Amino acid sequence: MPFRLTNISKLCQISHTGTAVFLIRLAPFIQRYPTVKTLKVGYFLRALNTQRPPELPDNNNESLGKVASKILSCQDSGAASSQSLSEEGKPRIPFEAIPKKATSVAASNDTKKLLKQYFKLTKPNLTLLVTLSSICSYAISPNSVSIIELIFLTAGTALCSGSANAINMGREPEFDRKMTRTSTRPVVIGAVTPRQAFQFALATGSLGVGILYLGVNPVVAFLGFLNIGLYGWTYTSLKRRSILNTWVGAIVGAIPPLMGWAASTTLMHPGAWSLAALLYAWQFPHFNALSHNIADQYKGAGYVMTAAENPKLNARVALRYSLLMFPICFSLSYFNVTDWFFAFDSSLANGWLAYLAFQFWRQQRKNHAPNHTPSAQSILLANVQAKKLFWCSVWQLPMVLVLAMLHKKGQWDRLWDFLQL
Repeated sequence: MPFRLTNISKLCQISHTGTAVFLIRLAPFIQRYPTVKTLKVGYFLRALNTQRPPELPDNNNESLGKVASKILSCQDSGAASSQSLSEEGKPRIPFEAIPKKATSVAASNDTKKLLKQYFKLTKPNLTLLVTLSSICSYAISPNSVSIIELIFLTAGTALCSGSANAINMGREPEFDRKMTRTSTRPVVIGAVTPRQAFQFALATGSLGVGILYLGVNPVVAFLGFLNIGLYGWTYTSLKRRSILNTWVGAIVGAIPPLMGWAASTTLMHPGAWSLAALLYAWQFPHFNALSHNIADQYKGAGYVMTAAENPKLNARVALRYSLLMFPICFSLSYFNVTDWFFAFDSSLANGWLAYLAFQFWRQQRKNHAPNHTPSAQSILLANVQAKKLFWCSVWQLPMVLVLAMLHKKGQWDRLWDFLQL
């Protein structure tokens, strides 16, 4: 903190010659510590008298140091000289001086760390997936794309997703800290309080819904608001009560494609519901495979998940919805959303997913057969197959959506017309 002379009466009476010597000795410290520059030298000189004090003999560097230290610390002449000198015998500054630059850098780092924790509240990977599914649906819809409308859709969807995720984290810190996967979340480690998480969710949710309402249309804004409520409150509450939470979570995943489609055209078109069904079905092989390898963590944290409650059903549901991907993709071609080449291309990606889901289900059926105790090797094999299915689902969905955009009905005809070919 800046130095101030608080007791001028303590100053020794020093001659002009002694004052000059003292200020010369003090100058290096003033240059080294910028915060000491508030010392008003003119004010200091006016407070001095012209009489030389007896304790300041000529050419005595040690006494000069003592007097300088006394003046700065407002000590009496009888104070111990050891307090005025450093261990090396040099005059020291008897107060702490912190450079302004170091303070500002530390404050900047703290702000960056806090912003990073708030960013984590949005579950960036999940928010990215939700936003991309909305964008892809907007691109696949029959009407032409508006760049401005697409920007509003992207920003609003991302903010709504971030709001829902922040509510989820704010409600579950006591459960999340029991799982390795979620033990470093911002609310769990105390970087953000639950109240702050809810305030952040309110701000981002209000902004997101507002952007969708003003920049896109009221239907999309309503769907964004609905998704916040379903994920942040309904799904989060069901996670500790019933395995039906996975089905509710799948509905949450199916809404963003509806938002993208509704931004372009009416939801009365069956293509909108085909895309929603695609995202709904994909949730089960993806999440059921993920939850299989951490089923014990879910159970220990108090969550009711199919993987922990009924492992055999968990694998069967994953296979069932993997097979459902075939007719769903076929329907996109049938309803003239895509050309018929998409029905063939998408079958390759869907076949990959269905094959791994079948292997996972077959192994789990053996492991959990009646009157059968699975071996350690059988359990390990099921774990490996679940992991393969999970990573397959991570790649399969983007592949199908990209193929749908490439095979959008009439897209190549418009391209040839544009190129005049």
